[in-house]
Amino acid sequence: MKFTHTQEMSINRNPAQMEEVRWMERFPDVFGPRSTREEVLAELKTDETLFTLFDKLSWELKEEFVSFCMGVRGMRITYDPMFKFVFDPELKPERLEEFLSLCLKETVRILQVIPNESKRLTEESSLLVMDILVRLASGALVNVEIQRVGYLFPGARCACYSSDLIMRQYSQVRENKRQSGQRFSYQDIKRVYTIVLIQQSPSEFHRFPDQYLHYSRQTFNTGLELDLLQEYLLIPLDIFRKNHHNISSKLDAWLMFIASDQPRDIREVIETYPEFQELYREVFHFRYHKKELVSMFSEALRILDANTTQYMIEVQQAQIEALQEENRRHKEEIERLQELLAQK
Repeated sequence: MKFTHTQEMSINRNPAQMEEVRWMERFPDVFGPRSTREEVLAELKTDETLFTLFDKLSWELKEEFVSFCMGVRGMRITYDPMFKFVFDPELKPERLEEFLSLCLKETVRILQVIPNESKRLTEESSLLVMDILVRLASGALVNVEIQRVGYLFPGARCACYSSDLIMRQYSQVRENKRQSGQRFSYQDIKRVYTIVLIQQSPSEFHRFPDQYLHYSRQTFNTGLELDLLQEYLLIPLDIFRKNHHNISSKLDAWLMFIASDQPRDIREVIETYPEFQELYREVFHFRYHKKELVSMFSEALRILDANTTQYMIEVQQAQIEALQEENRRHKEEIERLQELLAQK
């Protein structure tokens, strides 16, 4: 495959972007020294297996990979491995605690990290795999999901994840009560939160172009107040970026850190909240671990291809069902008209 100098040329033609890259060069301990495209590709080619994996990436992912390794572009934390690396609740619980506290608007403390695979199989033997699942000191469960393609995480999936948390908690509480010889009470079931960050949000979200924090809880039309335990927060990161003018809160900084790989945004985050330097240092350290980086990009492409294929199958199935329904109505109409003609 022939590579171009697109990224370097676009930077050189954009004085503002070049200024941000120069600013990054002032912090080599954070971002590392800048490399050329040729240097990055030459290093990849020293390992035939590594370069073969790299060459299988889409053009967009290749450009993203090379630009990051050059040090002229950041890394969006919407890749599952990177998200889990940054927010690892076992190694760096304070990061997730702060992010959750800002999202939920109350101070939280992580009490326990829960394995992300549900042991409770559904009737179809499927398994719900969650990105990050923790129990708070309050007893509440929080599931944090990162979703690069929004149409793959519809409302029904949110409801399934939330319900799985309720049933997981229910089973565990009942078992704990049984083992301790205590009586089970539904009052022992605590609140569950499902937080989903979406990189590319579906059309439903764009009906609210100025809103990017969608909180939800179940309510009654009469004003009756009962705690049904399930709460949701959906964050369309693309809409957040469109509405972003300046970082006015720590939550803004976290969302920009997660959502953007642009040097100007990185600069704004660090200048507003210098403590983010350490997080960016950890992320940019992956520039020197290209095997892990290529593996992460390859996995992202595999998941995207698989999910896109499944989505296309679902769309085609829906189209087939719609055509079958239309055909059924036409057949009924023909039969009705034939009956009318027979009566004349």
